[in-house]
Amino acid sequence: MTPKDGINFLSKAVLVNAAVVLAFFQIEILVHDADTHHAAEHVLATLILSVPFSLIALAAIWYLNTLRRDLAKLAATDLLTGLSNRRAFMSASENATSQSRGIMMMIDLDHFKQINDTYGHTVGDDCLRAMADVLREQVRTNDVVGRLGGEEFGVFLVDAPMEAAQQIGERICAGASLTLSQADRDVKVTASIGAVEMPQFEDIEAMLTLADMAMYQAKNAGRGCLVFWEKGVTARAQAECV
Repeated sequence: MTPKDGINFLSKAVLVNAAVVLAFFQIEILVHDADTHHAAEHVLATLILSVPFSLIALAAIWYLNTLRRDLAKLAATDLLTGLSNRRAFMSASENATSQSRGIMMMIDLDHFKQINDTYGHTVGDDCLRAMADVLREQVRTNDVVGRLGGEEFGVFLVDAPMEAAQQIGERICAGASLTLSQADRDVKVTASIGAVEMPQFEDIEAMLTLADMAMYQAKNAGRGCLVFWEKGVTARAQAECV
């Protein structure tokens, strides 16, 4: 629970508890014909009677807050990989780039359609989950990672210099060069990465388009490698192809 969630919960708890106590106090007064000579007894009786109902109300508020938080997380998560989905990735990247520059990466599994057609969608899903694990292992804690759709993933390296981004991209390429054992067969997996340096306040969609162009250049260069987009040039390779 975040500090903001805690404050909201306490605010609602105080309001509900006050409402329950006030309601029981009014009932207590009515039952005893507004006898004000025993106000202390009325207050004590009210507090005793209202405790169970206050606890039930607080438990209901806690449950609803938890449910709301879980639903919000579910709506922002890609269920197959556990990464952020496209909408959540775009939102988090937009928030990040409003505060700092960075490097936008587009990552695409090579020959993914062929893997699905040859080995089936279950094996394809295993490849996607393996790629998600590689990304989680290789990026930094403050970076933004998500599955954009299909076999495409996005990474926004927050405030990362070019040299550091190149090292991270190369590690992702190396980590994505996998051989998954499936019964009596081995499935080889690689990934192509396109990257672009992203100034602060730049449009996310525009940067993803440039990263996508660089990613296709990586595929044309032999796949399994990292290519940076550069203005005035189609793209330039930054790592040797696998």
